[in-house]
Amino acid sequence: MIRTTKALSFAFVAALCFGIGSATHSSDAFAQSVIESQIDGEFEGWEGETVVKLMNGQIWVQTEYYYEYHYAYMPDVLIYQSRGGWKMKVEGIDRAVGVEQLR
Repeated sequence: MIRTTKALSFAFVAALCFGIGSATHSSDAFAQSVIESQIDGEFEGWEGETVVKLMNGQIWVQTEYYYEYHYAYMPDVLIYQSRGGWKMKVEGIDRAVGVEQLR
């Protein structure tokens, strides 16, 4: 089931970044603008200034206000560039939220 979720999320992010059906962009350009990882431990949703530590060692902080409680253990995440900033899509939450990398 995780593979299906990843595939759907990846397709969703691809559509957001490059437009639906856009096959003219190289996969290298796409790879540079998308980070795939997992949250290191428990995730309890977005609270407004949530700090997220990823399994790849990166730490991100929420920059746009959004609140949604959702408990998950080590959910998959996709982080992608959007309008001069970054968005994080967490598995199990429908909305991508603005984030900034701390480390």
